[in-house]
Amino acid sequence: MSLSDDELAALFLSPSGLRNLTDEDLMRALCMGCNDALAVLFERHSALVFRIARAILHDDGEAEETVQRVFLDVFRAVNQFNPDRGSFKTWLLQYAYHRSINRRQHLQANRFYSRDELDEMMPADLFFGPGHLLCLLPQEVVCLVEQVLATLESRQRRVIELTYFEGLTAEEIAKKTGDSASSVRHNLYRGLAKLRSVLQEASKAKGKEKTAAEQTLKGKRILVEYP
Repeated sequence: MSLSDDELAALFLSPSGLRNLTDEDLMRALCMGCNDALAVLFERHSALVFRIARAILHDDGEAEETVQRVFLDVFRAVNQFNPDRGSFKTWLLQYAYHRSINRRQHLQANRFYSRDELDEMMPADLFFGPGHLLCLLPQEVVCLVEQVLATLESRQRRVIELTYFEGLTAEEIAKKTGDSASSVRHNLYRGLAKLRSVLQEASKAKGKEKTAAEQTLKGKRILVEYP
């Protein structure tokens, strides 16, 4: 049960009290000006963000810097968080993946990696990259991905959730589920292929809607064309 604004405000001077709040209430407190709430969120989730960034970037220093940037993103975008559209953790991981992938692309362009390291790149860009095709905000991608995940086979969904929302490796997932690492990877890539296919179809549908809308506006001479 969420606390009232007055109850939240009473906890601002009590770090121990803040630690007992849910992620969503901490985000509300942060919106109200309690910067200590961000410290509690960092304490709670920075290790997971680091594991994800390290898996994508293959460098501890770069991963640590990415963690700092992700939580700075959270601070700047705090007013955009809507708990009715998904959990804070899922919202946070969107920033973690996007920041890590963008940083990886920058480092790759500057020849930071060897060829072997590039070949080992995680399929994270397959999972989150299609969201860019739809021009969606991070939280909109969260809603879409959660809807698409619901269409997958249970094994594929479980592996994807453990990989992307818990930051586990194939070997760690195998120990947790009792499957072999090769089976885990098979379910991961099969699930990712389905996700990518659905997201690409959604992108095509949105493109058709946009084209139809532009044609309608042109027909009504509403669209202003510049030389």
